[in-house]
Amino acid sequence: MIQYGITETIFAELSLFSILLLLFLLYNNIALYKISIKDKLSIVLVTTIVLSIFEWIWHYVDGNANFRVLSYICADVYSVCLMIAVSMFTLFSLERFELNFNPKKLNALFFVTPTILTLLLCLTTPWTGLVYSVDEGGSIQYKELFDFFLVPVYFLYMLFSILLAIYYVIMHRKKKKEKVVYARNLLIFAVLTVCVQAFQTYIFRNDGNYLITSLSWAIGFVFFTTYVNTDRFVKNREKIAAVESDLAVATNIQLAALPAVENALPTHPEVCVSASMTTAKEVGGDFYDFFEIDDTHVCFVIADVSGKGVPAALFMMVVKTMIRDHASMKLSTAEIFNDVNRLLCENNAEEMFATAWIGILDTKTKIMKCTNAGHNAVCFAKKDGKFEFLRQRHGVFLAGFDTTQYKEAEIQLESGDCLFLYTDGLTEAHNASSELYGEERLLEKLNSIEIRGGEKFLREISDDVNVFSEGTDPFDDLTMMVLKVD
Repeated sequence: MIQYGITETIFAELSLFSILLLLFLLYNNIALYKISIKDKLSIVLVTTIVLSIFEWIWHYVDGNANFRVLSYICADVYSVCLMIAVSMFTLFSLERFELNFNPKKLNALFFVTPTILTLLLCLTTPWTGLVYSVDEGGSIQYKELFDFFLVPVYFLYMLFSILLAIYYVIMHRKKKKEKVVYARNLLIFAVLTVCVQAFQTYIFRNDGNYLITSLSWAIGFVFFTTYVNTDRFVKNREKIAAVESDLAVATNIQLAALPAVENALPTHPEVCVSASMTTAKEVGGDFYDFFEIDDTHVCFVIADVSGKGVPAALFMMVVKTMIRDHASMKLSTAEIFNDVNRLLCENNAEEMFATAWIGILDTKTKIMKCTNAGHNAVCFAKKDGKFEFLRQRHGVFLAGFDTTQYKEAEIQLESGDCLFLYTDGLTEAHNASSELYGEERLLEKLNSIEIRGGEKFLREISDDVNVFSEGTDPFDDLTMMVLKVD
């Protein structure tokens, strides 16, 4: 049985501590701070963990003739991982100092070329003996190429970052405060790693390479990554807070752009209209609108823009403005959509589109002329009848094809009739079992409500959808509008 002395025991414990500490830092990077594994600092941590593991194995196989191949592998992994770690660390420092270099050329100069060259040299070493060799006793013997090429490159990488840090601390200590703080942090990291290595070499008196890199980097990274990630986390939170503040303002602007439902059409008391909109995000792509064109004509619009969030909200405002402007020209509903569709198609680089329904009611004759651009079928109910879908002839959505010609339909309304308009956020609402609310359930609910029209009517529908979809996040904006003729 192999007997280990106190030196071997301390080495094993410190090596395990280094690996666990590095794993913990990587976990914090990814799980706590939500930093990508592709982030340069994450790559440095991953390669240092791999380096530490093979460094630990190397300590026990070096000098054992039975493990010559494993010694070669450990030496290769150590050399390549150290090159990746120091080069990525340098690239990370250049990013933090915001130095303007061509990214592709910089990666080739500082990372790709040295790493590939180191890999080729290490892989061919068992046959060429250029970097190191293994003697008959199984011990690694370093060659001049390792001492006078690889080691100086490792050193120059770290020295380059340290010199940059010293430059910023001395020359820009009053101007570029963020970069100076990072520079000080980097210098503290360098001092910590050097102190650990000096302790190992001159006090612990272990003149091998084992333990030096992994433990010194692990201790240095505790301080370094804590500062860097906290700094990035704080900045991200500040950005998120700024975005949330802007979105709150955008939400208020969007809601203010919708017509008020209280005393909606004061000069047309015979028309009762109510509407509501619930967005899936802070701002949405749905909208409703109603307004007087003249003394005898009232326009009603409901639309659903593709996508969600800010892009959809911006496109929604464009569509809403265009429809209102063209409606004021006293065009037919088909002509309004023809012109709006053509204009939207002229400049639509993002290829967004909108489904929409427009109706213009003649308050004297109570004839509603309407056009559907790919929107959901509206629901209509006579005074004493049940709600049914009006399956009008659809045109394609707006901003789809500039040659589209829309058709106009006609609905004869009478006193007590009710028209219900909605977006697909209602029928496509789903529950925890991925079951859709659907048209059949919608008709059933509409026909179960005793008093038609008004805010309470819409609230009962909304409550029914919320009960149905309880436990799931809103999938889409939900907009409804109901109008009743007295």
